[in-house]
Amino acid sequence: MSDDPPLPEPKSYSRTWKSIDSVRKYAESRYKHLDQRIVSLREIRLVDRILKNISSSQQTLLDIPTGYGRFTQTFLEHDLNVTNADLNLYAALYQREQHHEIAKSLVANVFNIPFPDNRFDIVFNFRLLQHIKTGEKRNQILKELNRVTRNWAIVSTYIHTPLHSFQRRIVKRPRRIFMVNPEEWQREVEDAGFNIQKSWWVFRHFHAHKIFLLKKNA
Repeated sequence: MSDDPPLPEPKSYSRTWKSIDSVRKYAESRYKHLDQRIVSLREIRLVDRILKNISSSQQTLLDIPTGYGRFTQTFLEHDLNVTNADLNLYAALYQREQHHEIAKSLVANVFNIPFPDNRFDIVFNFRLLQHIKTGEKRNQILKELNRVTRNWAIVSTYIHTPLHSFQRRIVKRPRRIFMVNPEEWQREVEDAGFNIQKSWWVFRHFHAHKIFLLKKNA
């Protein structure tokens, strides 16, 4: 049985979801359309492939922010000792409901992760960094991930390409996604104490989302 820490009362960090039921409804609807399901399946397969190369039984993994836990089952299939963390209280409660016996869940801020240095073998940070507007803030997150991992970080963000820049000029949408150019991203990763070991486009030429395997510097 997991030794879950106590959870605080809901405050401002519960803005995304207001109840466990709202998390459940989001989990059921987020990837319901065919194109979304294809993207999700591709992302899960890529993460599975990465873990096959770097993980072993009973290694520790921190998923922050876990959201509704789209990858938790994949982590468990690799026999990882999983800790799910999210700023939203109800995301943590939903994870406790879904995986109470086999994964820990807590409320945590990615800018100030409540664990000691080198606590985890792997940290997983997925589909967050593209919502961070400045390189300074991205670098703060990367440095916190570096602090709490012993070895690896799996992260994703949206990488700027000329094609995606053209698409944005054609299709006018509110800016909720912030792309980073490859050179700037490389500097941010290295400044945080990581090296990029390998990277994968989710769908090259069609999607700006890219997954990175980062190795902590010795």
